[in-house]
Amino acid sequence: MGERVGASGGPLILVADDDPMIREFVCEVLAEAGFRTLDANDGEEAAERAMEYQPAAIIMDVMMPNMDGYTTLTRLRGHPATKQIPVIVLTGQAEPVYRTLSAGVGATAHLTKPFLPHELTDILRQVLAERSP
Repeated sequence: MGERVGASGGPLILVADDDPMIREFVCEVLAEAGFRTLDANDGEEAAERAMEYQPAAIIMDVMMPNMDGYTTLTRLRGHPATKQIPVIVLTGQAEPVYRTLSAGVGATAHLTKPFLPHELTDILRQVLAERSP
């Protein structure tokens, strides 16, 4: 766990997933695309790291121990320091209700696992571009 720096030293992205293989894969994909990454094992750690590091965006799983992704997202949206950080929900839950839930709690985007690396980086770039002045 820790910070990884992409080639360009680009924007810092927080990756929260309780599966270390998925977390490592997402961090590698982002690093190869030029992003810096910071990871978290669960929702509680994700909320703490988001408040401490103020990442440019967060990529977060839904099903995590200690605090699930939706509870974490609700907490982030309710705090002045993190309410504007874009959050991409990355989940293995393919049912349409999860996309609706993601939007309902304030997710900026929703991506279902499995995904192709370019799908994730394309969505992330789009989300970051929409937030740029």
